[in-house]
Amino acid sequence: MILTPGELDRRSNLYRELGQMTESGLTLPRALETISRHANRPHVRTAVTQILRALNEGNSLSTALLAAGNWLPMFDIALLGAGEQSGRLPACFLKLSSFYEERARLLRKLLTSLAYPAFLIHMAVLVFPVTSLQALVTDGSIFQFLLSKILMLLPLYALAGLVMFLAQGSRGEPIRQILDRLLNAIPVVGPARESAALARLCLALEALINAGANTIHAWELSGQASGSPRLRRVIRGFRPQLESGFTPAEAVGMSRAFPEEFVAQVHSAELSGKMDETLVRMHGFYEEKAARGFSVAVVLFTGLVFALVAAVIAWQIIKFYMSYLGQVNEVLR
Repeated sequence: MILTPGELDRRSNLYRELGQMTESGLTLPRALETISRHANRPHVRTAVTQILRALNEGNSLSTALLAAGNWLPMFDIALLGAGEQSGRLPACFLKLSSFYEERARLLRKLLTSLAYPAFLIHMAVLVFPVTSLQALVTDGSIFQFLLSKILMLLPLYALAGLVMFLAQGSRGEPIRQILDRLLNAIPVVGPARESAALARLCLALEALINAGANTIHAWELSGQASGSPRLRRVIRGFRPQLESGFTPAEAVGMSRAFPEEFVAQVHSAELSGKMDETLVRMHGFYEEKAARGFSVAVVLFTGLVFALVAAVIAWQIIKFYMSYLGQVNEVLR
C-alpha cells in the first residue's frame, strides 16, 4: 500500500482516539470495540477484530498486534508493547498520533510544492511541439493530438509510479538501498533526505526510550523508523558493540555514519542524563534543516523546469524563423 497524506492522517486519528479513550479510563478492549463499531474501512474493522480476539485469549498487546498481520509497522508494535509494560500506553498512542500527523504534514507540503513544476511540465507537453497544435487547429486531428501527448506523458507517469512503488517500506532491501544511493547523490536533495532521516530517528528513539523499551531494541527500531536503509544497516551493527559493554554514544562515534554534531549531542546527553530532552531538541533541529533543504530543492527544480520550457520555446522560435527564411529564399530564387 502506498502511504498518502490521507492514509497517514487516518492512522494519526486512530491513535489519537485510542489515546483519548484509554486516557479517560476506558480499557483497551472497550476502546478497540468502539473503534471497530465506527470504522468506515473494512480492513481496519478486520484488523481490530483480530487484535481483540488475541487480547481476549490472554495475549499481550504486542502479540495481539502481530496477529493482525502487516497492518502496523514494527515500530508501532514495539512502542505500544513498551508502553503496555511501562504503564504509559495512552501516552504512546498520543505520541504515535503526533508522529503520523507530522509525517502527513511534511508529505502534503512536499506534494504541494511540487504541484507547480508538475503543472509547468504538463503545459509544456500540451503546447510543444507547436506542429501538433497547428495540426489540431487546421486539420482537427484530435485523436492524433491526444495520442501524441499521451505517449509523451506516459514515460513520466511510469517513472513517477516506479519511484513511488520502490520507495515503500515493503519493497526489498537491495532495491531500497539502490534508490537511496541514487537520491542521496543528488545535490541539495541528498543532505535534506539525510536530515529528515535523522529527525525521524530522534523522534522514534525518544518515544521508545520514554516508553521503557530496551536500549538495543530501541535503537534498532528507530533505525527502521528513520526510513534510511543506510542508517538502518549501520544501527544493526551496533548490537555486538552494545552487548559487549559499549555505550550508544561510543557506538555512534565509532560508526562514522553520523554528523559530528549528532555524535557530540548524544555523548553530552549520556553524560548529563538528559537523553530525552536532547533527542527532542535534535529532532526539531534536523526537521528544520530538512525542511530548508527540501524548499531549496523545490525552488531549484522549478527553476530547472522554467529553464527547460524557455529553451524549448527559444528552439521553437528559432525553428519558425529558419523555416520562414527558407520559404523567403525559395521565393527569391
